[in-house]
Amino acid sequence: MKTLLILSPIFLVFLATIYFIWAFNKRTEKLAHQKEIMKAGDRGEYKVQAVLTLFEKPNSRYKVYHNIKLGPDTLHTNEYDSVVIGPNGIFHIETKNYGGERGGIIDVDSRGNWILHKKNGYSKLIRNPSGQVNSHEYRLKGFLNRVVGVRNLPTQGIIVLSCDNTRIRYNKKAKHNIPVMGRHEVVNYIQNYKKGNLVVYPRTIKRICQNIEEMNSMERAN
Repeated sequence: MKTLLILSPIFLVFLATIYFIWAFNKRTEKLAHQKEIMKAGDRGEYKVQAVLTLFEKPNSRYKVYHNIKLGPDTLHTNEYDSVVIGPNGIFHIETKNYGGERGGIIDVDSRGNWILHKKNGYSKLIRNPSGQVNSHEYRLKGFLNRVVGVRNLPTQGIIVLSCDNTRIRYNKKAKHNIPVMGRHEVVNYIQNYKKGNLVVYPRTIKRICQNIEEMNSMERAN
């Protein structure tokens, strides 16, 4: 009995050590997985940014920003992957690297759920980015109204799938008000976008750009 009493603290320490090692390894695996996801997301954003360089030519009427924050004030902002400002509108782009490098198929059901089917046969439910884009639209409107001081400008959110081998399929009853497209389609979409007779004049584009740069220089300073 005395031997058991002596050994029990040692046994408890042994169990605690085993648990600590297991928990540490699990946390390390989780962090490594999160890093891989972030790297994949960054690769996707770079692919889309490369396509958008077509708007950055010397005589271009468009202005492009990447990884910026916008909102009605510096305390209430969202981070945007890419924003394109031009004479026919202000476009905010949410880049998604669903499917990784190999790609897959995204099915959207009647309730708006997104299910990704990878080429290796694995399927999983993924977050529908529409809510994120709607939040960006709201913050962008706040930025334009309160910071720039201009209302009723044509704005449009776009979801861009950066992997060329990923495609999307909609259920007949699925609602999809936000356009979803591949990275090679986005330039053509923006160039041909029309929202009635609304026009963004050069002086307004200049004012928007000045305020974007001012807000983000303050963000970096903080």
